[in-house]
Amino acid sequence: MSRNLFLVIFLISISFVGSTQVFAQQAPLSIDAQTKENFYEYGDHVSVTGKIKNFDADIHSGHALVYQVFDPNNELVALGQTEPGQFGSFDFNFVAKGDLFLPSGNYSIEMTFNSVSSEISMFLSGSESEINDITSPEILQPQNIEVFAESHDAVTEVIFEVYVIDNVDDNIIPTCKPESGFLFGIGETIVKCTAKDSAGNFAIPVSFSVIVNPPVTSIPSWIKNVAEFWCHDKIDDASFVEAIQYLIDNKIIIVPATSENTGEPQEVPQWVKNNACWWSDDSITQLEFASGIEYLVKEGIIVV
Repeated sequence: MSRNLFLVIFLISISFVGSTQVFAQQAPLSIDAQTKENFYEYGDHVSVTGKIKNFDADIHSGHALVYQVFDPNNELVALGQTEPGQFGSFDFNFVAKGDLFLPSGNYSIEMTFNSVSSEISMFLSGSESEINDITSPEILQPQNIEVFAESHDAVTEVIFEVYVIDNVDDNIIPTCKPESGFLFGIGETIVKCTAKDSAGNFAIPVSFSVIVNPPVTSIPSWIKNVAEFWCHDKIDDASFVEAIQYLIDNKIIIVPATSENTGEPQEVPQWVKNNACWWSDDSITQLEFASGIEYLVKEGIIVV
């Protein structure tokens, strides 16, 4: 091989290697993307993730990826941009809802980065009524709830239902705080409820009370005999108090109240005796009669 021919082959080899290096540094960009779901309902958030292949942070940082959303008639309905991360990864989302969106059909999402484009599609399902739904749902006002605790130191589980009506959606579940099944302490707790329909319309919030009363005095029905004896003066006040005290001490009557008056014992008020008379002939409820017993305990006439 002559020296000149060898020189020519050597120069060609250098040129080929140099071309390969330039080609590697300038490999073409491409966009690979996908939606999180293939099918969406009108009003959903559409999430798109992807990566720009052959992305070079030194060259491409600061450049934005532009996306455009086209409806089934190829009309532009949404657009935006996002900046890829260090390795070319990107994500963006939009809400498939608004005056420009059709209720259903095949939508296309076109992405462009440095003159490189890519297109993906998604299917949107919905109805005309959802697009035109501007009416807020309504929460039906619940009644206040009143229950009795089992003991003074116990919490009480309270189950309740709150109903929502709407001109489009059949079943809207409200959000209540505290929620149904919460363990309520003794006293009044305000429950607040909100609701939203599928079109994003919010209902006017409502509130109601859950009242947990202290435990009710438990009185066996046969104690009516004692009340009747006292009512008809067959026993005096002291004997009635002594009888009730005996029944409480032996846990035949369960009274949640405790004695608060530590002074001199007081006389039994006439209204307590009236309650005993009325209870003995079923004119008032046991709960009303129990209020008299609790009064005697609080005043220290009966000691618990």
